[in-house]
This record gives sequence, C-alpha cells and structure tokens, in this order.
Amino acid sequence: MQLNRVFIIVFSIVLTAFLSMQLDASLYETVSILLASYYLLSFVDSIGKSYNVLDIPILMGIFQLLIMPMVVYRVYNNEYFVQDLYYDMSVSEETYYSFMLPGILLMILGMKMPLSRLQNSTASIQHALRSSREYLLGKSNLGVLLMAIGFASGFLEILIPGELRYVAYLFGKLLFVGLFYILYSDIRNKQFYIAGGVAALLLQSLVQGMFGELVFTLILGTMLFLLGRRIGFGLKMGVAVVGAVFVLLLQSIKAEYRAVAWYGKGEGEQTNTQAFFSLLGKRIQDPSMFFDRYTMFPTVNRFNQGMIHGKVMAYVPAQRPFAEGSTIFTSLAASFVPRFLWPDKPMAGGHWNMEYFTGFIVEGYSMNVGPFGESYGNFGPTGGILFMFVYGLFFNVAIFILLRLSKKRPTLILWFPILFLNSIQVETDILMTVNSLIKNSIFIWFCYWAAHRFLRLKL
Repeated sequence: MQLNRVFIIVFSIVLTAFLSMQLDASLYETVSILLASYYLLSFVDSIGKSYNVLDIPILMGIFQLLIMPMVVYRVYNNEYFVQDLYYDMSVSEETYYSFMLPGILLMILGMKMPLSRLQNSTASIQHALRSSREYLLGKSNLGVLLMAIGFASGFLEILIPGELRYVAYLFGKLLFVGLFYILYSDIRNKQFYIAGGVAALLLQSLVQGMFGELVFTLILGTMLFLLGRRIGFGLKMGVAVVGAVFVLLLQSIKAEYRAVAWYGKGEGEQTNTQAFFSLLGKRIQDPSMFFDRYTMFPTVNRFNQGMIHGKVMAYVPAQRPFAEGSTIFTSLAASFVPRFLWPDKPMAGGHWNMEYFTGFIVEGYSMNVGPFGESYGNFGPTGGILFMFVYGLFFNVAIFILLRLSKKRPTLILWFPILFLNSIQVETDILMTVNSLIKNSIFIWFCYWAAHRFLRLKL
C-alpha cells in the first residue's frame, strides 16, 4: 500500500469523525461522508496516475444520491415551499439510505472488480497513447479534418430536424476527438489549434445553452491529457476546487441564460455570449446567494437526484407493482434494435419513466429516475441493490473489452471521452446509458470504416 493511499484513508476517517460529531450524524450519514471524502481525495490523487472513466459516475453517485439528500433531509425537507413543490424526499431517511447506500457500494464493487489477474488499465492506456503518438507522426491532417467536420456538424445540429439531428450531434463530437489527434500529432503551432478547438466547444455550448456535456467532456479529456504527467497533490486539489466552483457558477446562471439563448429574454441587444459573461460576472460580484439557504435551494435541488428516487420508493409498490425487470429488458432490446425495425420502441429522456415509476407527468423540462430508481422500481430493495452490481459490472466489462481492442487500434483511446460521454451519468435512465455506449461504439466503428473506405485514411 502506497503512503498516499494510507494518508487518504487516515485523513478520510479523521475528517469523517470530526464532521459526524459536529453534525451528530446517523450511521448512514457517517458512511456517506466517509465514502465522499475517500473517493474525492482518491480521484484527485489519481489525476496523472491513472485514467478510469468509471470514477466519474462513482463520484457523481455519492454526491447526488448520498450527500445532497443528506443536505435536503437536514435543511429543506420540512419547509412548506419544498413540500408544496413536491421537492421533498418523500420517504424517511432510513428507508432511502437502506437502499441507496448498499446500492452504490455494490455498483462500485461491480465497476472496480478486477477482471483479469494481469489487468492493468493504466499501463494499457499509456501504451495506447504512446502508440498513438508514434502513429500520428506526419498525419496532422487527420486531426484538422476531424475538427473541421465536428465544428460544422455542431452548428448544423441546430438546423437539422428529427432523427437526423442525432447523427449531426455525433459528428459534432469529432471536434473534441480532433483536438486529441492534434495534441498527439507533430503539427506545428498545435497550441493555436487546441485553443481554437476549446473556444469552438464553448461557442457551441453558448449557442445551444447546454453546458453539462461540455463539463463532462472537459473532465474526461483533461484526465486523459494529464495521464503520465507528474503533478503535485496541492495543485490538483486547487484545480479541482476551481472546477467545482465553476460548475456551481454555471448551474446558478443556467436557467437565466437559457431564457436569453432560447427565448430571447435578454437585456437590450446583448448577444448570447455577452449575456453569458454578464450573468457570470454578476454572480461572481455578488456571491451572497451561495450562503443563503433559500436562494441556494434551486441549485441544491438540481444536484439532488435522490429527490426523484425518493418519489420512486414512495410510488412503487404502493401505487404500482414492481416492473419485474420489464423496463430494463425492453431498454436492452431497444439498444440493439434500430428504430426502423421497431418504430414504437421506447424513447430515452425520462418522460415515460417518470410517469410510470413516480406518477408525475413531466412537461417542458428534463427529469429522469436514473439507474437506481429504475432498478428499485423493477426489482425492489434487495433485487435493485443486486442489480446495481450487475450494472457496474457491465461498464467494467465494456472498458476491459475496449482496452483489449486498443492494442490493435491504439488511437481508439483518443475517442474515450466521447465514447462514455452520456454513459457515466446517474441522472439518465438505463436505456440512455447503455444505448449511448452502444450507439457511440457503432459511430466510432463507422468513422474508422468510412475514413478508410472513402478517403483512404486510417484513423
């Protein structure tokens, strides 16, 4: 055991003991705080040392399903405005945590379980990156081509209607892949290409008013970029804190900015970009909202995915019997069967699941029961907990297979940030997470095939 690991364990235990005594925390809360401190410190320490995309859903699960519900139970749950808006937790703390805490632990076990005695994902990824750098010598045109296609497709997505919009969406992600092809190539003045690519990503997000994917893409990309680089723990923790504050700022202005970007409710003749930076500046100048329990509630509620899971526990089986796996098996089938062969196959997005598992009809905004809510709604407390192990194991096996494939196609590793982009969230349902991984895999295969078949280029 390395000294860093010993320090992280000891520090997490000491911090948990201190906070638990200050808060007079229950056993569920104490274990949640311990998990949060340990995995947060472990994640920060791992930057530059390893690259495991599954650390993201683990951290998000702990934060959104254990820590944020604890805040709501302690601060907001009995407030009249919270209950009137149905934003309360709906079930007792013991009922909620007796399912959620072991469910997250089993998901972590499935994601972290070694699948081979010789398994070393970090060594495999570093070897793939070295091989990619060697392969891309003299092939800087590949990165430029991918960036150009991605940039154009990102804006075409806004104009293209219907089913073709998702195709444009996938091609738009080539902008980020092209950045990594540039990064590992020997092109001159690559810093200008990289700066331009990041600026284009930000511009696309400003136009679309969608920042979640930008944040996840940058996190996954930065983790890959820093792999193998020696960085002090203090610097990494500082960057993590700055990143967390930036995400909090984005979340606090998102609703106001979308009113400008989507509905034109801005001040005067402001462009979207001007409105964004204006809102951001105002929030930075007046940080008092982050210390007021009432003005902070929309942000807390947005991060509290446990609120929806509580609704599932209150509704199933009291108002609707357990689905016995039917929605999950349908989701898996829908992931493999194209829509032209199954015209009425279920749609991802949460509308149907929210009505089915909570009784709430969602219109005009996005809300979903997530994998944990769907597992509980299908299999109940015990079966749902066991299913989360299978769920975690599925993604563990997927990464194991992809790393094996990267031995033959090392540049495949440069596609990882977009490959897992929509599969590492705990807010979307099982159809979305599994379907996204499968569709993205097919899209990447198509790009490799089409480049070779039509352009005589080997990606």
